Amino acid sequence: MAQPPIDITLRRSDSLTAAELDEIWAVTNRYVETDRAIYEKKLRALPEVGLWRTRGAAGMLVGLVSLDVYRVEWRGRQRTVFFTSSVVIDERFRGTNLVLRTGLRAYLREKLRRPWQPGYWFFDTFSYKSYLLLPRNLTEFWPRRDVPTPAGVAGFIELLARQRYGTSWSAESGVVRRSGHKRLRPTTAPIDESQLSDPDVRFFQTANPGHRDGDMLVCLVPLSVGKLLRPVLRTLGKRFSR
Repeated sequence: MAQPPIDITLRRSDSLTAAELDEIWAVTNRYVETDRAIYEKKLRALPEVGLWRTRGAAGMLVGLVSLDVYRVEWRGRQRTVFFTSSVVIDERFRGTNLVLRTGLRAYLREKLRRPWQPGYWFFDTFSYKSYLLLPRNLTEFWPRRDVPTPAGVAGFIELLARQRYGTSWSAESGVVRRSGHKRLRPTTAPIDESQLSDPDVRFFQTANPGHRDGDMLVCLVPLSVGKLLRPVLRTLGKRFSR
């Protein structure tokens, strides 16, 4: 059966209602082990949230992403950073590039304001499924299995990660050490022998061996309209062809 269309809404996180927070928790609690109060505090700490809901008057929430868009100076030039966190997607609606579609919307909004300022997507993950979004859809991202992270890119990641995570960040491993407050449920994204046949999954496992306990691999993606638009159009094309 064909999936219903998904509407994407970008909202201020402080505008979320009690009913919406209940919906968010219902989706999140299926896949993540965490305390609700701690989770909601972290969710509200970022200025925006992208909500993904099936179209219609009684639309069902199928996932979300929290978002912080800010500017930093690196090597004498201002850059726009799109930091995402708290990504959860109902498994029935995965494979539709909701993260990239939401990112494209936020990126276009910022490019209208600062058209010449370079943009970067910055995030952390303890799920190989989130990491696979990069090699499956994008041509330039870090870290990756086939090319070592260039020194200049590593320096920029160090700046962003040190600002964001403080002493929990390890530049040597490229990983944010677990907080003890959040990890995936054992059934959410386990890595077994079948997954390890994929070289990108093997890379994630090697780069972040503590992912089961909540350690997070930090990732950086240089952005452009073309880089974001291509996988979105490819996904839409597959849907229309079916």
